[in-house]
Amino acid sequence: MPLQPTKLSALLALLVSIAIPAGMPTAQAVSVQQTARVQQAAESSRLAARPATQAQTDNVGALLKQGNALLDDNKPEQALDVFKQALAIDANNVEALIGQGTAFYYLEQYKAAIAAYKQATTLDPRSVAGWVGLGNALDDSKQPEPALKAYDKALAIDANDANVWYNRGVTLGRLQRYQEEVAAYDKAVRLRPTYGSAWYNRGIVLSKLERSTEALASYEQAVKLEPSRTNAWINRGNVLFDLKRYPEAIKSYDRAITVEPNSEDAWFNRGVALANLKRYQEAIAAFNTTLKINPNNAEARKNRDNLLKRVEQINQEAV
Repeated sequence: MPLQPTKLSALLALLVSIAIPAGMPTAQAVSVQQTARVQQAAESSRLAARPATQAQTDNVGALLKQGNALLDDNKPEQALDVFKQALAIDANNVEALIGQGTAFYYLEQYKAAIAAYKQATTLDPRSVAGWVGLGNALDDSKQPEPALKAYDKALAIDANDANVWYNRGVTLGRLQRYQEEVAAYDKAVRLRPTYGSAWYNRGIVLSKLERSTEALASYEQAVKLEPSRTNAWINRGNVLFDLKRYPEAIKSYDRAITVEPNSEDAWFNRGVALANLKRYQEAIAAFNTTLKINPNNAEARKNRDNLLKRVEQINQEAV
């Protein structure tokens, strides 16, 4: 029976991190492969109540700027303190509440993040940033259905926000609603053709649906936009393998290895593809490299040992 490549990379990378909503300061998001960056402060949230004096207004504005900068520098704990200071002056400041929610989100304190975002969206029901932040926190706290409702609220306000469509796709994937997930990524890449993470996730879900040709096209876009994304090269190779285009699959695994020389999956899958081409010595070498990276890879050891026996048998028959 032909060897099969590991799908480990695809399984581990099914969902790239949820993008930070437009209107939030950029900062490092929780991710499998890479951080999602978006434009800083794209939305000006309407304030439900204003500070009593101009001096207080100026003070709150300075604190918001400081808090956003700290989030941008991936310092959520310090940012949280600053947003609390702003809210002590103006408890109904929507931007401060969203900033507080974002800081809690980065600290993985999702219950507190949800509370902050809910307060923000109650004060300003048309805050896209507030609804998307709420959706992100709900999704990461394993509440996908309420998360979808939050994203839908955001889309009802701005249907042309690629990040929201992307995030909605991520959540639909968690619910295994794959056809809808594809449609969400389709919308995201239509709105932003350079959205690498959306192309990558689209490739994954299309592979799950066994729409290999379309999946390959998605991965082509993903690696074109982000050539250093190792898993995209590996998953591209896996699709080519499934299509029995083994030499092309090997080239894709080679590109992954160029980016990440110690990629266990890339070396393992390279060995599998080489074995299917009966290039046994090269396959054995690839499995040996896999075992150097991870001596506990039982499948690599098994495949290597089986190929060694096969080579020995071929040599004996040739005598």
